[in-house]
Amino acid sequence: MSELKAVIFDLDGVLVDSHFLHYKSWQRLADELGLNFDEKMGDTYRGMERSECMRIMYEDFNGKTAPPMDKINELTDKKNVYYLELLDNATAEDLLLPGSIALLKSLREEKIGIVIASGSKNAKQVIKHAGFEYLVDTIIDRFDVENTKPDPAIFLKGINAAGVPAENAVGIEDALLGVEALRAAGLKSIGVGHYVNTADLHVEKIADLTIEMMRILIGNR
Repeated sequence: MSELKAVIFDLDGVLVDSHFLHYKSWQRLADELGLNFDEKMGDTYRGMERSECMRIMYEDFNGKTAPPMDKINELTDKKNVYYLELLDNATAEDLLLPGSIALLKSLREEKIGIVIASGSKNAKQVIKHAGFEYLVDTIIDRFDVENTKPDPAIFLKGINAAGVPAENAVGIEDALLGVEALRAAGLKSIGVGHYVNTADLHVEKIADLTIEMMRILIGNR
């Protein structure tokens, strides 16, 4: 029977919620560009590369030809500036999802490794603002991999950082692309929220998840 030795967490939508900051920054950019955008559209961006989000905004949401990649990169950089402005004013209370710190502390008490594997380039800043760096063993972000989810690279790096085989770890995600990446990495997947009910285990919110549920998932009772 496999023993639970590490948990690989996605960040946004799992431990914290900064989607409202992303939505507001995308909305500000869309307004400047005269493009249609709303919160429902923004929900489809979960787990996507910024450049792909920009392409979708033009082509899928507005029926327009997307600009060349250099212009897209310029626009996504502007969006990130807007996001970081909002993040600078966010507190731990604004960001933390209920139950996230309690779960991290429980894992720490049982000496189970904690790895953050986020496709965001802002993961370290978000964790700093949320105030739980001291509970995390390793942070892997978009700077550490060439390809992001659904490519499994970020989770493979997470397993390697934890120093355990995939059978001794679980991964937690809130996006379908992330669940695909977890499976490709050989990890059992836990989905948080209504976007990921295809995961091996599904909970509505992180506060519903326990270590015992993770152990049962990998077959260790």
